[in-house]
Amino acid sequence: MLNTEESLKQIRNSNGKLYFLCLMVGLITGVIVSFYRYALHIFNVLRETFVSPSTLTNYPFLIKLWIIFLVIGFFIDFLYRKYPRTSGSGIPQVKGIILGTVHYKHWFEQLMAKFVGGLFGIGAGLSLGREGPSVQLGSYVASGIAKSFHCNRVDENYLITSGASAGLAGAFGAPLAGVMFSLEELHKFLTAKLIICIFVASIASDFIGRRFFGIDTAFSMLVSYPKDINPYLQFSLYILFGMILAFFGKLFTMTLIKIQDIFQGIRISRWMKVVFVMSTSFLLCLVLPEVTGGGHELVESLPHLQQGILFLLFVFLIKLLFTSLSYATGFAGGIFLPMLVLGAILGKIFALLLLNFFPFGSDIIVHFMVLGMVGYFVSVVRAPITGAVLILEMTGSFDHLLALVTVSVVAFYVTALLKLAPVYDILYDRMPKDDFEETHEVESMGKTLIVVPVAAESYLDGKKISEVEWGEEVLVVALRRNETEKIPKGDTRMQSGDNIVLLLPESMVAEVKETILQKGIE
Repeated sequence: MLNTEESLKQIRNSNGKLYFLCLMVGLITGVIVSFYRYALHIFNVLRETFVSPSTLTNYPFLIKLWIIFLVIGFFIDFLYRKYPRTSGSGIPQVKGIILGTVHYKHWFEQLMAKFVGGLFGIGAGLSLGREGPSVQLGSYVASGIAKSFHCNRVDENYLITSGASAGLAGAFGAPLAGVMFSLEELHKFLTAKLIICIFVASIASDFIGRRFFGIDTAFSMLVSYPKDINPYLQFSLYILFGMILAFFGKLFTMTLIKIQDIFQGIRISRWMKVVFVMSTSFLLCLVLPEVTGGGHELVESLPHLQQGILFLLFVFLIKLLFTSLSYATGFAGGIFLPMLVLGAILGKIFALLLLNFFPFGSDIIVHFMVLGMVGYFVSVVRAPITGAVLILEMTGSFDHLLALVTVSVVAFYVTALLKLAPVYDILYDRMPKDDFEETHEVESMGKTLIVVPVAAESYLDGKKISEVEWGEEVLVVALRRNETEKIPKGDTRMQSGDNIVLLLPESMVAEVKETILQKGIE
């Protein structure tokens, strides 16, 4: 058991080892996620080759393919039921790990189940993305390394966050987006130590990814900024488009949750639900392959499609419904990439509408597709910096920075007015947590440290240590301010930018951590 002095000494002196472990996490995650991306590409090629509109007249062959789809569905369902922590995106589970409400008991088995389940599910046409599984794969790697090197809970959380960053960086070749995602979505606060950890892991993962896929950006599109449009008109259009995206973002979140409730509430056997979902995927692969899989290829082909607005609206609706249905199964796969696809479709629709009223050039189509991706992502996830950085890295064009930021801010503000919580927060709240008994079995009976940031205008900002109800057996052992650390007293007043170090029993972390973190950031 650690006493207060030993705990503080450990937190000061463990940085070198921690940074090295973060490097290991990044490199290993980069290898695993790169293999995952490559295997998904192979599966997508196989699906497009053998399950396409050209095979519609070959009925015996179609029956065999349909049976293969059903077998794949039953196999993925088996993995889902055996390893329920591998279900869905994986990002809510990573949030749970950091908050102490979820634990990986068998990290390697779950890593393999997540890898294989996501590969077969997305490969069989389910409208799910690779980014969520990649984030969770990184967290599994981090969990395994933390256990192998007997890391304390604080360092384990740094490693888990670094693994998540490395997973996103490897999934899209976007290391800065991986960093910002961890700060905005997972930790929601900033420290120098955290920045170094996630940067080391993200860059290492991206380095490995570039050895597999080269230095090209994730989206191969010719992106140019329309410079011949009046800047005041452009700015007005960005505001209008951001508002529209916010409402469609609310539609996405509501549809996702509603279909999940309907799917779980229908009182038929699980195997019949699996048959329905896999049969739907098989049918769409034959008649509307554009909406199947993650949708990466659809984004790249959108600028060249000659279909009109009505067809694009139809594709948007089917993609939205099929994504929600695919996610409702609980099969491994994310909603990150499908969100970007839906935003790109809305961007092209908006651009085509503008071309009916203004003498703009055709380059605004790709321009508004890019803006649509970032605005739609922000309206659903509520992470504006991550959205802007992600799209900049995925397209390789920084000419759109001002436009991206404008659309992001408007979408973020309007979504806040609509009182819509970030989708991953909603999914985390709906996710089953480990109960106290299960948590108690996993953890030792020792003490651990947690760090609570003090954000501007939060509950803790301006309060004295003695004015806060920290909880029983919770001890405030240190206050970090401006790179210095001191032992606080009861009358020490906290201020924005501080980091409060708490010492508490490991068995209480799940109960205490989420509540106290909320006080620090809200």
